[in-house]
Amino acid sequence: MEPLPAQQRLRAQIDLPTPVAIWVIVAHAIAQFTPLLLLWVVYANWEFIVANTYAPGLFYLAIAIMMTASAFEIAQNTSDNWYLEPDMGSTTQPALADFVFYLLTGSSMVILIAACMGHLWWLVASSAVLVGVSAFLYLSDRAPFAVLGIVGLLSTTALFLTFGDPIVFMQIVTGQLTLYFFSLLLKTKAQSMHGFTAFLSTSGLWMLAWAITGSAAGEPKSWVLVITLAAGLGLAAILFKPKLEKLSATPRRSE
Repeated sequence: MEPLPAQQRLRAQIDLPTPVAIWVIVAHAIAQFTPLLLLWVVYANWEFIVANTYAPGLFYLAIAIMMTASAFEIAQNTSDNWYLEPDMGSTTQPALADFVFYLLTGSSMVILIAACMGHLWWLVASSAVLVGVSAFLYLSDRAPFAVLGIVGLLSTTALFLTFGDPIVFMQIVTGQLTLYFFSLLLKTKAQSMHGFTAFLSTSGLWMLAWAITGSAAGEPKSWVLVITLAAGLGLAAILFKPKLEKLSATPRRSE
């Protein structure tokens, strides 16, 4: 038997119907390259960043680590043929690329804390210890999400105290929405939810970029806007959940 052409072999690694595959891959591409938006914002507002942060150069390091983390997630998804369900490396079972993804994600948040408030060595050290704890939990078959959530909260708070724009707290909201769609993916096996999970996982960086731009211009967003956005998204999530939970599992392309 002759080997399949290269295009067919590559397509076989994405076990999704074509429309769903396009959405999921595009969402991951957006997640992969969104840190470049933050890179541009930091570069464009460099004087403001230098004047208001402890170690501005660390923003570039954090961005590089974010993109590396996303690459490991894509590698894990490819290992799982992009069709995600419970008890897989990309979801609930331990896997090397998945472990590195979470470790790098936590590390990028610690670096952002150091960039903003590196003079508070105890805060940076505590955050680094928490990332180590999350790695230990992962390696001992326990979920690391709660501990990583604490690191995320510390990072968001540091960014708020540095730039003074409450819109950065939307990172917490988008993080919760990421888990919301991830849980729907596991429950329904509707693979379109994977696309929403990937898309929202990086939207917190848009909020950070928005915060830096607004703060540099002397126009930070109001708490009213933040609360309105958070309440609106939360209400929409509650209202749509019953319908989303009834989604049918996506058929595998290979079946």
